[in-house]
Amino acid sequence: MQLRDILVCVTSATQDTGAIALAQRLKEATGAHVACAGIGILPSALLYNEYGAGAAYAEQLNQDKLRIERFWSDLKTVLDRQYPDFEVRRQMTYSINLEALIAAMARHGDLTVIRAPAKESPQPHAEMIEAALLGSGRPVMVVPADWKGETVGTNVVAGWDASREAARALHDALMVLPAGATVTIVTVDVRPGGFQHGDTPGIDIAAHLARHGLKVVLRNEASLGQSKHEVLLRVATDIDADLMVLGGYRHSRLQQALFGGVTRSMLREAHLPLLLSH
Repeated sequence: MQLRDILVCVTSATQDTGAIALAQRLKEATGAHVACAGIGILPSALLYNEYGAGAAYAEQLNQDKLRIERFWSDLKTVLDRQYPDFEVRRQMTYSINLEALIAAMARHGDLTVIRAPAKESPQPHAEMIEAALLGSGRPVMVVPADWKGETVGTNVVAGWDASREAARALHDALMVLPAGATVTIVTVDVRPGGFQHGDTPGIDIAAHLARHGLKVVLRNEASLGQSKHEVLLRVATDIDADLMVLGGYRHSRLQQALFGGVTRSMLREAHLPLLLSH
């Protein structure tokens, strides 16, 4: 399976440069086509009455459209100067329709690249990531805002819990990983036995990836009081990984919102790109 179509979704010509740069790295490595979608988001329509709320909204809407036009102009300048081979797409949508737009676009490519949400202001990037991941049937690459890496996918840490989502993520990663890449499979607090992991946790998935020509290392880690995402980030730091592969949102959105989860924690704290599949 080869990577042929990459979609990059950006909302800022200055703050989403890490995602654009990572798409370029993948393009250089695979020869894939890259489409950069500048997403201009308008506030959803408000109800108005005889007191003039409608006029105020109309004025705000005009201002937002001018802001989006400036964003598109700035983005074109950046792409023309640094990434002239990228296809440029201009998309304007009301915020209420953002998820549907992102999911629809993501379905027509192999991989969607989106900047990680900022801790102080996670929207709209968190919403775009969830839309692409849960609504497209395609993997998503989440890129830290300040990412300036030279490589992606040569030294990988992969979280393995023997779930459907984790299996899908490793399969999708084969599009991205170059021949001979090193993949460190990490399980956390897993005991031998049972149908999912078997008598030797991680050994079967490690053998499967080795048959694809990858160098595989297996680490069965004890959490020792740390959360799973902290263990995975520790291993990523230990081996100086340039990509993490995870099954995303194994639980429902409601459960994630109420109780947190590895995916949300990783989106907030990861210092390296994440390849997520659902």
